[in-house]
Amino acid sequence: MPADIAEWKIFAPTRDRLGESILWHPAEQALYWIDFYGPTVHRQRQGSGARDSWKMDFAETIGSLVLTEKGLLLAVDHGLHLLDTATGKTRVFANPKQGQMNLVYNDAKVDRAGRYWVGTYDVSEREPNALFYRMVPGTGWVVGDRGFVICNGPTFSPDNRKLYFSDTVGRRILSYNLGNDGSISGRRVFFTFANNDGMPDGLAVDSAGNVWCALYGGSKVVCIDPKGTLRRSLYLPATFVTSLCFAGPELKTLYVTTGWDGSTTEATKANDVGGAVFMRRVDIAGLPEPIMAL
Repeated sequence: MPADIAEWKIFAPTRDRLGESILWHPAEQALYWIDFYGPTVHRQRQGSGARDSWKMDFAETIGSLVLTEKGLLLAVDHGLHLLDTATGKTRVFANPKQGQMNLVYNDAKVDRAGRYWVGTYDVSEREPNALFYRMVPGTGWVVGDRGFVICNGPTFSPDNRKLYFSDTVGRRILSYNLGNDGSISGRRVFFTFANNDGMPDGLAVDSAGNVWCALYGGSKVVCIDPKGTLRRSLYLPATFVTSLCFAGPELKTLYVTTGWDGSTTEATKANDVGGAVFMRRVDIAGLPEPIMAL
């Protein structure tokens, strides 16, 4: 394992079964993330060991969260809900999949024009039934793309003209042209991973336009330049790497969520730090994640 693995520090020593969807809230100087199977939302301020958590007893899983002007928008298994962190109360927001029981909500992001995108996955994790939705304010929902087993990512170029998407089971990152009206076109393969790399999960773009990807089962995050060339691999002391974001005043600290495997043996548990949130400095600043207007 590379020597620079020691540069990672543990930000939050959580034991999340599947940490996911980490985002930096600049006004609060706090990191938000979820435990998919908790299903729990976490918040921890930078420089503080104190952590707030909200368990969502009305759901079985949480696929993602995004920041909005009225709290957090959560994509739980059966629908989209707003969480008011001041009161801990939730309310129903929408349910574009309209009763399709074979689909569960997964990763989501807000693009740089304030549009909300959310993907789903096939419950069996075998059939290419998953849909990738975009919310059209005041109008409803459109399907951006379809035909996947698991939708992950997404993220957007600094100029908001490209959308990047993780086709997890396909082991590839796709890119699309993103129009001013929110339409996507020109789907193409941006990067393909080998079997021993793990599977692409969460994505983030830095200020230079590089695409960063968490590799589930690959113990690493990678940095790919805008032309699709692998520039850097950063290995972590956890196998199941799930999501990442840039945070801090300069947006030069990379935070990464992880999960753990329930089959871990007693002999290896002492050295197993999966489920924690990791952090390390990087050279190129990230970009702030948009806050969705409601």
